[in-house]
Amino acid sequence: MNSAPTSGSGKPIWVKPWGYAEGWFICLALLITGFSLQLTIGGLDPQTLSWPLNAYLGGGITLLLVVLWSFARNLEIVRWLARAPAAITSIALITFLVLLMGFTLQGSQGNPVWVQKLGLNHMTRSWPFLFGIAFFTASLGMATLKRLLPFRGRNIGFFLNHAGLYIALLAGILGAADLQRITMDLRPGEVVWVGTDQRGQLRELPVALQLYSFNMEEFNPKMTVVTSDSARMVDGIETQMFEITKGARGTIAGLDIEVLEYYPLAMAFDGRYEPVNEHGAAPAALVRARSGQGRSIEGWISSGSFMLTHMFLPIDSTYAVAMTIPGSASYSSDVAVYTASGDVFDTRIEVNKPVSAEGWKLYQYSYDQRFGRYSQLSVIELIRDPWLPVVYTGIFMLLLGSVYLMFLGKAPLPAEDTETGQEAQVHDEGAFAMLVEEDAVSTNPQKKAVTPTYESELVS
Repeated sequence: MNSAPTSGSGKPIWVKPWGYAEGWFICLALLITGFSLQLTIGGLDPQTLSWPLNAYLGGGITLLLVVLWSFARNLEIVRWLARAPAAITSIALITFLVLLMGFTLQGSQGNPVWVQKLGLNHMTRSWPFLFGIAFFTASLGMATLKRLLPFRGRNIGFFLNHAGLYIALLAGILGAADLQRITMDLRPGEVVWVGTDQRGQLRELPVALQLYSFNMEEFNPKMTVVTSDSARMVDGIETQMFEITKGARGTIAGLDIEVLEYYPLAMAFDGRYEPVNEHGAAPAALVRARSGQGRSIEGWISSGSFMLTHMFLPIDSTYAVAMTIPGSASYSSDVAVYTASGDVFDTRIEVNKPVSAEGWKLYQYSYDQRFGRYSQLSVIELIRDPWLPVVYTGIFMLLLGSVYLMFLGKAPLPAEDTETGQEAQVHDEGAFAMLVEEDAVSTNPQKKAVTPTYESELVS
């Protein structure tokens, strides 16, 4: 009498054709193995897979999948990896690991010890995540190869869709080690060609920068009310605060406040403020405040700067009218760029508007927030990601395949499955759709299910 474990459908596990039960067992085995390695030898160092090792590894993985599908597709594990159960279970494994990553603080040393030992605070550098991605990539690659031939009809869209996802995923993971982020501190008049990497080490770069000027556009400050003793903003008035412009008025904490005059840049002279365009000038406004008892007080307020003190308008011993520090609307740096190839050009580097030079992207990153618009320090971030074009190629193929399938509509499917010579059907043309052969148990209720004969039943 056969005592082999069975799946929910009554089929013994590990007997052809493999299904979901085998997939769940594989997921469990990968998790146990991954967390065991994490506890014994620790996590992965992403820098070990830098160029050219990552290129060899990516090419080797792809070549292995092609060889297995070309010469060993009769193996059940190879055929199973190209079917829906492998796709769904591998996606479920990745989803589980991503949920774990979402519930733990990544990179934080404040996590419990067991979280750090299991690598949950560095999920993308853990063994379980590596095994999960490998399982998903193998399934995706096999499914793509299965629909490569005949290269016509919906197979074209399917291949572009899934091959694009495969390329983008593999390049994004393997290329992470080659991503470089360097910050460069610029001050007016200095030519700088060295920066600091993520490990705090100085790096000489093929690009040198000279800062001409740092520029900042600020939002208008807002009117607020603070406590007279501690200058802390009164609780619960955030929705009552309003932008300061000449003629603006509003009610905050029971005070009716009107802006009589407003200068974006001003300095104090004999108890009043006058508009100036000098280094260290700050916003200032002449306001009138009326309390509920009808008492009216008029005076100047200012947000201050590194040169000027913050100015409040006291109402009584409890409250004072104040101006918030203006927030930055945008900031940029006018620089000269010197490249190792001999090019020299002037440009403006803005937030989210990078400048390209020598294969690097130059972004406006930060400034000295103590001085605000008068900062003499501009921090530029230089980013180099040589794998980005490969990732973009994969994304373009994925989108092209989606558009192809959308316009192809209900085009007829290939008459035969080139693997088995039998008529084939497609359950879904979405991401990671799978070719379902008639030699498997059909899930279509309108079709009569084929009862497979298991190898274990042949054993007397």
